[in-house]
Amino acid sequence: MRVFGKASDFYRLRVIKVREEAAPELDWHDDILIKAPPTEKLGLEEWFVLQAVSVDTERAYALKRFEVAEKAMRYREKAEELLKELTKQAFEAKFAEVDFAKLS
Repeated sequence: MRVFGKASDFYRLRVIKVREEAAPELDWHDDILIKAPPTEKLGLEEWFVLQAVSVDTERAYALKRFEVAEKAMRYREKAEELLKELTKQAFEAKFAEVDFAKLS
């Protein structure tokens, strides 16, 4: 397995959309010992995650989270430039909070 080289030889970037249903708060009724669902509508939370995907193992690791798709895509373009310019080790150092050791 290679350890040195351009980061673009080891990783690809992608942006994914994550949607999560907001869980309702249940009201406790002591007299009947049940939890009744709320009357308000459930909401959906949505965000976008930039991920680095290992070319060898296809494991993905989140690099950054965004609330708006346009910001995620702009950041991805900048990260793509870094991917082409930096070595594998330099790219991993740039995104130090990601545990790239698990990718090896």
